[in-house]
Amino acid sequence: MSSPLPENESSRLESLRGFRILGTPCEPGFDDIAHLAALMCDVPVAVIAFVDEQRVWFKAKIGFEVDEIPRGDSFCTHAILQSDVLIVPDPISDRRFMNSFLVQQMGVRFYAGIPLTTVDSYRIGTLAVMDRVAHLMTAEQIDSLQILARRIVGELEIRRTKDAPSSHPRLHLIAPHRRSVTILIVEYDSVLRELLQRALEGYGFSVLPAANGAEAIHWSERHEGTIEIVVTDIVLSDINGFELAKRIRAARPETKLLFVTGFGDQIPKSFKYEADILEKPFLPSELLRKVDDIINQGKNATGTG
Repeated sequence: MSSPLPENESSRLESLRGFRILGTPCEPGFDDIAHLAALMCDVPVAVIAFVDEQRVWFKAKIGFEVDEIPRGDSFCTHAILQSDVLIVPDPISDRRFMNSFLVQQMGVRFYAGIPLTTVDSYRIGTLAVMDRVAHLMTAEQIDSLQILARRIVGELEIRRTKDAPSSHPRLHLIAPHRRSVTILIVEYDSVLRELLQRALEGYGFSVLPAANGAEAIHWSERHEGTIEIVVTDIVLSDINGFELAKRIRAARPETKLLFVTGFGDQIPKSFKYEADILEKPFLPSELLRKVDDIINQGKNATGTG
């Protein structure tokens, strides 16, 4: 397979190396982004890849074991040649990819990649999803990948601007909380629920996980302490998020509500005044910031701090 080069290849490589991301250890923040990409696109494989001079190196990977592959054996080499998404629906029949390592040895039968484009317009890598069977992408899934790709570049730009040491990289999130706050998460998708639980617990919150409204009501009735915040999707497997919110608020009027949804425009006005909204797709870091805002709003309202 040929390995085409961007016209600005020398400057592109200089930009990539300026981020000092190549060869750095795995980070939960980037792993979570890859996990979200796989989840939202309903595929088993997702990677955050950076295209170096001779190789493609994976900063994060889900369902994928190798740390790097030769540049000539990659879809990413072609993805960085264009500004929008590269979709390869049938690589086994595509002369560019049919003999590549990913197709022949890894069994890839579908690829979609969004270039990671810096503020200087250099495409340094990709956020990509892959499948081992034929797959279709919706417009909403492509939009979600584009949002996540912008988040990746944004974090890299922040790190470069602040000249963060490469030996201790981490995403720039809010500082850990040193207070006891209990959050009830209601999310039917087990992977997303566990991902959000891990993010919140990692920052010192106590988390009560629920897969549906019935489990959430159980926690509300049985939990002896305060539940400061309920984080719930609108669409649940039994009752909807609005009904759940009413029932929990009836028993715990002090509890704050945070709806996480892709249908924010469908939330009734009465709830918009009583609840916060976080639009899907979102990163764990955005959830943490939203939760922190809700807690600080409560402190300002009560005059505590």
